[in-house]
Amino acid sequence: MRNIDWSAVQGRYEDATKVPPPRPLEQKQFADVPAVSVEEVQAMIDAGTSVQIIDARPRHYSARAHDIMDSAVWRDPERVDDWIGELDRGQPVITYCVYGFHIGCETAVTLRKAGFDARYMAGGHYAWKAAGGKMRRFE
Repeated sequence: MRNIDWSAVQGRYEDATKVPPPRPLEQKQFADVPAVSVEEVQAMIDAGTSVQIIDARPRHYSARAHDIMDSAVWRDPERVDDWIGELDRGQPVITYCVYGFHIGCETAVTLRKAGFDARYMAGGHYAWKAAGGKMRRFE
């Protein structure tokens, strides 16, 4: 630790804080699909709000997964027509995929077209885990 030039470290840190963050990902085809943050989903769960949470990670990904969001049910996003009848139209639906982009959004769009109050969870599975959300073993 005595060999470190701490003033140089401080200067590099100050330079790094001046760099703007990367631009947020824009998915123009999903601009009208409402998103919900992991914090908002956690608040719904904590408040006891009735919400249906759908893990829409693709089959090839879910086959290797070891965990799932505690309040979620996995459904194959390619077979929405097979399981859509199991959902309650009177309760909101939150969908998510691995990173909270394309597949979670597409699933939410499909459900919205069918008349559901569906939103996707921004950041998906990994954002939930990073926020310390409760997980369970995926079986």
